Amino acid sequence: MGGPTRKWEKILILESSAVLQRRLAAGLEQLDQTCVCFQRATALLRYISMELSPTVVVADCFVPDMDLFSFLKRYTEQAGTHTENRLILTCTETYPPPELRAQILSNGADYYMIKPYTAQMLLESIQHLYSPAVPARMAGVHPDIVDYLRKLGLPLEHISFWYIASAVQLGVNANSPLPLKSLYIELGRIYGVSPQGVESGLRRMGKTLTRLGVFSEAPSSKQLVATLVSAFLRERSESRDDEYAVKP
Repeated sequence: MGGPTRKWEKILILESSAVLQRRLAAGLEQLDQTCVCFQRATALLRYISMELSPTVVVADCFVPDMDLFSFLKRYTEQAGTHTENRLILTCTETYPPPELRAQILSNGADYYMIKPYTAQMLLESIQHLYSPAVPARMAGVHPDIVDYLRKLGLPLEHISFWYIASAVQLGVNANSPLPLKSLYIELGRIYGVSPQGVESGLRRMGKTLTRLGVFSEAPSSKQLVATLVSAFLRERSESRDDEYAVKP
């Protein structure tokens, strides 16, 4: 039995490093994806202007031959009429800085991924971009948990945000964090990703919270979930609100 019909025809890769470009393309082709690679933004944009089928563009933030916001502007002008197109920017832990990322997402990018990542992780992110948005209530996450995590500085638009939000919710429901292996499997089931993808997403959120000063050093996934569950329960202990335990 085949999988669901995908809404994109090709993945276009803009990466100045020929080695990274070949490695990513090879990994995606093993996952039955059609890839076209570019080393210069002008060539990519020219291709998009002539391409009629839906595409996903995966572009490094260090755009080789133009500045990032010029690239976003030209991409939006050329690809904006194709409602099924998606743009993923890849970046490092430090660039672009967090204060610029919201601006990037409001100027044409749909998502950003922090290096390093695998072809499987990229494909799972693409699949999420084409999935209908899931409101917090439908995802089984109490809005106050969403608000709590956002106040810590976690980016709501990041897919991994929902992994940690659901992990906290499951811990609140059980009054203690789930065993890690069970948590990866359950979140993978909820979001349709591999346990490895969940683990990577949680690690990414841990690194983000470390940069924001919530942790002094990057926590393990177990430490991350346990700390956030405990902190949320402690903060909400005076409310005695049974509604926080949202049942699936």
